[in-house]
Amino acid sequence: MRKSLSISALVVIFVAELSGILGIVYLRHAMDVHTSLFNTMVEQVFNAENDVEQIRSHLYKYEYNMTALINSSRIDKSATLHELAETELMIRNQLVVHSEIRKSMEYGSEKEQLFRSVNDDVLKYLNFNVVPLSMLDTESPEAISEYIERYIMPLVANVNQSIDTLSRILRVYIDTQKISVQKDLHESRIASFLVLVVIIFSVIVSIIYSHRVLSELEEKNRFFMRKSEASEMRISEIQYNTIMGIADLVESRSGETGQHVKRTSHLVNMILLQAKKKGKWADILTDSFIDNVTRAAPMHDLGKIVIPDAILNKPGRFTDEEFEIMKTHATAGGKIVHDIIGGVAEKDYVDIASDIASFHHEKWNGKGYPTGKKGNEIPLCARVMAVADVFDALVSERCYKKPMSYDDAFALIEREAGEHFDPDVVELFLELKDEIYAEK
Repeated sequence: MRKSLSISALVVIFVAELSGILGIVYLRHAMDVHTSLFNTMVEQVFNAENDVEQIRSHLYKYEYNMTALINSSRIDKSATLHELAETELMIRNQLVVHSEIRKSMEYGSEKEQLFRSVNDDVLKYLNFNVVPLSMLDTESPEAISEYIERYIMPLVANVNQSIDTLSRILRVYIDTQKISVQKDLHESRIASFLVLVVIIFSVIVSIIYSHRVLSELEEKNRFFMRKSEASEMRISEIQYNTIMGIADLVESRSGETGQHVKRTSHLVNMILLQAKKKGKWADILTDSFIDNVTRAAPMHDLGKIVIPDAILNKPGRFTDEEFEIMKTHATAGGKIVHDIIGGVAEKDYVDIASDIASFHHEKWNGKGYPTGKKGNEIPLCARVMAVADVFDALVSERCYKKPMSYDDAFALIEREAGEHFDPDVVELFLELKDEIYAEK
């Protein structure tokens, strides 16, 4: 028999499966967190790029208005000045947003320095533009243009250069992070696949080993069942031989050879099988019931062991007192059955054996003993036993009589149907006449 699977192996399989499941859950969580962080980072980059592009756009608009203001007539200046002021306000408001975005960056990093440079250059640009505005009424357009070209345009160029550099850095950063995220996601998928393979392998191994354990258990169960069945059969055989031995001893006390118990047991079996064949008492006549009655039949006269030899072997008729003593063997038989096999045999078998020993002298008309039961009040096993017992007693030689012929015995049994015997049992018995003659 194969060695059983150790508990440690089962623990290893369980831990592998649990670790695999937890690993997949963790990887899934890590992928979700990583993706979320990447999306947040991309959103921040786009906000930063949008911010500097907004500043650039406002600067272009401001520069356009400034150029228009320098080159316009006096009549048109008021409207242009108003629009220029609104554009400056928009730039300053955007610089506030710009400063908030810069606070989220690592101080001293290249991005933070570029953001700071854009902020400083734009403020310088706005401050330097105050001078050209003051020169509008006192200086020529050429002088103003020269000032703008010398002091302001370099600031615009610095701002553009910083914004372009920042945009390029942000794009490179996004691409780098995208590649990193894709790599991490790819590795996570590979890890998830490997973990899944481990789980599947563990499940397959556990199924194989579970099947092995179940097979071993079934094999052991079959082994113990065979041992149990063999033991039960041996015990049953010992019980039956013991019962037959006791029955033979009882019969030998009355001058019989012990064949009576065997013949009556055989007749009982024949009647019950015929009844089952004809569909009689279908709710009672199971195979187990027939087997129990057949095996219990030899115990029908166990109670005679308490009857004195002088009465048991008396060659003539009993006196009334002697007959009363003789009748006690029925009740004594039921008690002896319970004493002998009550604690070792199945309850159904014990009950049937007790009923046979106690009531096989009851009569259908209620005039039998020991309790005067009548009709179907008498257990079926005892009604069948009564026919078999009386028939074999009639055709057998006893110390007090000669044997009766089979014809006369069959005739007597038939006459007593409805009086001594159950009519249905008698009918079944007579149907077996030819078979009984053949076994004579």
